[in-house]
Amino acid sequence: MVPGGSITPWSAQPVPPAAWQTPRRVGAAPSDPAHWLLPLGRTWQSIVAGYVALFATVLWFLGPVALGFGIAALRASAAGRGHGRVRAWFAVIVGTLATVVLVLAILARL
Repeated sequence: MVPGGSITPWSAQPVPPAAWQTPRRVGAAPSDPAHWLLPLGRTWQSIVAGYVALFATVLWFLGPVALGFGIAALRASAAGRGHGRVRAWFAVIVGTLATVVLVLAILARL
């Protein structure tokens, strides 16, 4: 109660119970383990680049594709369209290594 009146200021109002509050999205904060396991909040280029790079560790012909998606993901991340720079750098590094191995394998066959 405010002195001289019967109106309570807004800051003195009780906080609603937690059940009434809007729930947080799963994986929205880096402190949430799902943030690191699920590709939430990342650009589609970084998600694709990460998976293609993962397959490029075994299938070397996917190296140039991983490299291309990694560069596209870095550009999208720099433009502010989302996160996923670690996946993008993983794709660039693995894509480069897989491309080098692919070129060496082709040259060894000649």
